[in-house]
Amino acid sequence: MQDIIEKLKSLDGITSKAAEKILFDLIINKSKLDNVNELINQIRHDYSICEICFFYKYKNKCKFCDESNRKKTLICVVSKMTDAYRILNSEFKGLIHVLGGEINVQKGITPNKLKIDELIKRIHDNIEIIMGLNYTFEGEVTFNFIVNKINNKKVKVTRFARGISSGSVINYIDEDTLNNAIKNRK
Repeated sequence: MQDIIEKLKSLDGITSKAAEKILFDLIINKSKLDNVNELINQIRHDYSICEICFFYKYKNKCKFCDESNRKKTLICVVSKMTDAYRILNSEFKGLIHVLGGEINVQKGITPNKLKIDELIKRIHDNIEIIMGLNYTFEGEVTFNFIVNKINNKKVKVTRFARGISSGSVINYIDEDTLNNAIKNRK
């Protein structure tokens, strides 16, 4: 039983408690096993990774690379596929590039383990790169690394705006966020 729990925990986002709940739910409700098998087979046969942007493909079609209405001179760079999924469901009409993480030497995530070289191969003159990386230490390191690698190209690099989110109360906002909101005001 512990081996099954450990295997379930290896899935991103599944904690020990969640793994236990899933296991016991499947033991109690054997009919759900058929649903899980169906899902696994559907994922195995219908989904893959896009070789260009590293987002997912459904039935061999990428929602970014294979749609003709996308703006080909605009690429949003994100860390993870989940970030790209959020971008897909926004009003963004450009392309995407999933790095597969952010540089974190302590965790062994070096630039050569990310899809940075593949991004650089996609860059040509008169293109805009929107850096949709996290505003964390690792995100900043990754941002600076990429900017240094592409500084000799004729490319516009922008970032997501930072500042006060909708519904926030100024009294509870940290100083850096407030300063960024004032500096980047519209």
